[in-house]
Amino acid sequence: MDTMIIVIIVGCLAAVGIGIWIWVRLEKNRTADWEAVATRLGAKFIPKGSEAHAGFEFRLFSKGSRRRMKNHLKWESERVTIHLADYFYTTYQNTGQGRSSKVHRQTVCILEKEGSSFPKSFLRRERGLIDWVGEKFGTQDIDFEDDPDFSKAFMLKGDEIQTKNVFSRELRQHFLENRKSFRTFEMSGNAILLDFGSRRKPEDYADLVAVAMPVIYLSSSSSGW
Repeated sequence: MDTMIIVIIVGCLAAVGIGIWIWVRLEKNRTADWEAVATRLGAKFIPKGSEAHAGFEFRLFSKGSRRRMKNHLKWESERVTIHLADYFYTTYQNTGQGRSSKVHRQTVCILEKEGSSFPKSFLRRERGLIDWVGEKFGTQDIDFEDDPDFSKAFMLKGDEIQTKNVFSRELRQHFLENRKSFRTFEMSGNAILLDFGSRRKPEDYADLVAVAMPVIYLSSSSSGW
């Protein structure tokens, strides 16, 4: 074999090995940072192998395969159980040259409050022309005649009456003010879910909870406060 080819192969293998080593090191550092946050909060910490997502009926947790949680923090505050974790799932797509896979990674926050009863609802930001065309063909989008700013900014799905009753004016305003902070929001039973769209830094934990926690207070279906 030509010496130059050997050098190129060895160089490629070395580059791959270094890349893997860096990735493993970064993941270990991330877990250590999340563990430090858990210690500060007095939270239970599960670095990997958490199956907490399986206990919730959220749309996000039914997507793809190989669903799993890492760096899962769980603690209680003001009678609310808070889960903060990295969540992963894999999707597959057939291409002209075979099958490709994509791993989706995001940080999520789940809040549980006993005594609450949230209608199954789903919220995300509007996608302009795509959603406009979808509505013309019957795609559901709950609008509020007295709140055109919210209706224009978000796609909301759920029971027309119950979901509308939950989304008080204060809650709608909260979502408008924080619409760039999350990708999707869901309600189901006694729990809510915020998907932040990407993996967030451990030092951002307070900001993430600050976006999620007011939903419990501002929701018209929350009781016992």
